[in-house]
Amino acid sequence: MHYDAIESKILEFKERLDEYSRLLETVTAFANTQGGTIIIGIRDSDRLIVGLERKEIERYSQEIPQVIADAISPQIAVDLYEQHLEGKTCVTIRVFPGPQKPYFIKKLGHPSGVFLRFGAHNRRADAYAIEQFNQERSGMRFEQQPCFSISYENLSKELLGVVFASFDQSILIGAGYGSTDVSGRTIPNVAGTLLFYPKHQRIIPESGIVVSVYAGTDKKQLIKKEDFSGGIIPMLEHSFTYISTLLGTQYERDGLIKQPVNFEMPLDAIREALVNAVAHRAYDYEAPIRITLFSDRIEFLNPGTFYAPINPENLKEGLSRYRNPLIADALRKKGYMEKQGIGINLIISSCLEEGLPEPQFVELEHHVKLVMFKKSSSNPSPQHDQDSKDFTAMRGYFTAQGPFSSMDLAQYLGKSQAMAKKILKELQNKGMVEKVGKGPATRYRFIN
Repeated sequence: MHYDAIESKILEFKERLDEYSRLLETVTAFANTQGGTIIIGIRDSDRLIVGLERKEIERYSQEIPQVIADAISPQIAVDLYEQHLEGKTCVTIRVFPGPQKPYFIKKLGHPSGVFLRFGAHNRRADAYAIEQFNQERSGMRFEQQPCFSISYENLSKELLGVVFASFDQSILIGAGYGSTDVSGRTIPNVAGTLLFYPKHQRIIPESGIVVSVYAGTDKKQLIKKEDFSGGIIPMLEHSFTYISTLLGTQYERDGLIKQPVNFEMPLDAIREALVNAVAHRAYDYEAPIRITLFSDRIEFLNPGTFYAPINPENLKEGLSRYRNPLIADALRKKGYMEKQGIGINLIISSCLEEGLPEPQFVELEHHVKLVMFKKSSSNPSPQHDQDSKDFTAMRGYFTAQGPFSSMDLAQYLGKSQAMAKKILKELQNKGMVEKVGKGPATRYRFIN
């Protein structure tokens, strides 16, 4: 029998362990990220439950807790227990997200021994990730950090009036968007600067939105590109209007201006994706929110990974936690953010109700990518239409993920690896997929 779930940000399989170096990387990565579960006795290539012999279970139960305690600093507490699956006995290790991050492998030292979990893989933490840990230990969110190079007098009264019915320096401080320095000046913090200082990109680099439009399904032919800034709320409104116009399929004249009345995808989903991007992005990572329109899809590339406890496996469960609660509060005051935790499901349901493939959420090393698919311009038969949607969803998913194996495709389709290889061969013959690498390292990618 095969295990239902696939390896992910919070789950890893091991058939058996001859040595513990890779296990230690995974335990460290789980503790530094969102926690996770390791099941020993399941073959990771095809999720076959092979189980363990009694002597193996006893050896792992005795050795693994001690190895983890000796090899990782600070010490990590794990749960290790037997688990019976389809008549087989496995050993399960539950790793909890630790309170003393970052954890590291002692023999590699700090920071070389610090690992993080991205998707189904462990990666050594880079300088940005290490700085994130330092910031977390300080107890101050990035949006709360003061911006000493400007003061209350530099803020836009127009932008302040967008959020506050009336305002002065005390109101700005009372709402959490500023503080007083030793000289008595009122200094806005990062959130206050992003909301109320039109030139915020001078203080917080790459804090705008970039919208690019390409002619086809790849980035070979750029048609147009627009940058939006001038305060979070105006750039949110202006970018939404711009994207809505680009997605129009039918227009009506309103005076001298043609306004779109029908769209390639639901505007509720676009609106929610934009608001989520602005509210949840990591503003300390110097990259803009990038929104890219292709002929068949639109991609939102947002700086920052999923914010714990949210991960790709529990996206639809309505969990919510704000990386930037001060910014989120301003968006709520404007009515742009509604009930907490409904955004992801609203994006998905809006697209499905329009007959579109389900949007794909992909966590990359320092970004989250949302891929939403456009309406098909053709009008095929119902079965052909469904096949087309399924293929579009599959292509969009694996285009976003990067090169993939036949086993990755098998797990996505819920079919055998042999069937996945057959499908890949057919797609290769049609010139839709190309093979990369040889032997065990063979991967595939869609040709746009």
